[in-house]
Amino acid sequence: MGSKNIFFNSFFLMSGFSYKDLPEDKGIEIAICGRSNSGKSSILNSLSSNKKLAKTSKTPGRTQSINIFTLNPDKNHRIADLPGYGFAKVSKKTQKEWGKLIGLYLEKRESLKGIVIIMDIRHPFTELDLNLIYLCQEYDIPTILLLNKSDKISKSQIGSRIKESIKFMKQKGIKGEMLAASAKSGDGIEDLNTILENWFLTRAPSILG
Repeated sequence: MGSKNIFFNSFFLMSGFSYKDLPEDKGIEIAICGRSNSGKSSILNSLSSNKKLAKTSKTPGRTQSINIFTLNPDKNHRIADLPGYGFAKVSKKTQKEWGKLIGLYLEKRESLKGIVIIMDIRHPFTELDLNLIYLCQEYDIPTILLLNKSDKISKSQIGSRIKESIKFMKQKGIKGEMLAASAKSGDGIEDLNTILENWFLTRAPSILG
């Protein structure tokens, strides 16, 4: 992705455990969200070509706050890494708090210009995924549905999963851009970077469908 990669000089800014902790609601913010262990941090690290940008863990549920990363301080361009959802070993009280924080963020954040919802390509569109997708549609948030971990299946299976997912989206009236990717192999990361770069540059991305 070279010097054109807008994520190349990204750096960690802060963690917000409540909505009021977040930076001033100005500029452009893109959110990344998904089930625990879907590979959110790994995708962010792949986008930035920096394996140490976002902390990765083999233990699901590690992200317990909204972690903000700055791309361009002069333009107020940021990435928001939202808490992972669906981790069974986290108490119901904690899960409820995370859900409330995510919901409040999606509803109130005016600088939010789009969201990347990351799903495991082997198990996409779980009930929790759909809840998040429909919530984003309710608030008219442009959405990329990223099928991560494509390195875990064959190329023919990738094609089949994409076709099945697009068919499912049409049946359910889901709007969004569909991409398959692998944080491990790098497949699909450049395509994701191109879309996100356009979102930041245009300032007002439209819902892709």
